Amino acid sequence: MTPGGDSLGGDIFYTVTSALSWPVPVIPGARLFAFTNAGTLVGWSPSLNFGSFLKTTRISWGVGLSAGTPMGRVEATYSIPVRFGPMDARRSVQLGVGLNFS
Repeated sequence: MTPGGDSLGGDIFYTVTSALSWPVPVIPGARLFAFTNAGTLVGWSPSLNFGSFLKTTRISWGVGLSAGTPMGRVEATYSIPVRFGPMDARRSVQLGVGLNFS
């Protein structure tokens, strides 16, 4: 762990994402979406086995809205952590901007 509480890496990881999206007819270029994410990152140790590896899995699900603009994509999401660790930061609302460079 770093002083800020964020992990700096590990040796073994996996991630799984499932998402559905559909267009918003009243907002051109906008899409609603729903998602589920799962994954983990652990350090290698001789006592690590498949069961203990899976027990460290974090899971969340949520919904969001994204829209394309001339500058790039704008996105807002709301997620609910379903399974998390005791030291995990849990933030439910996220805003994002993706820029297009030509």
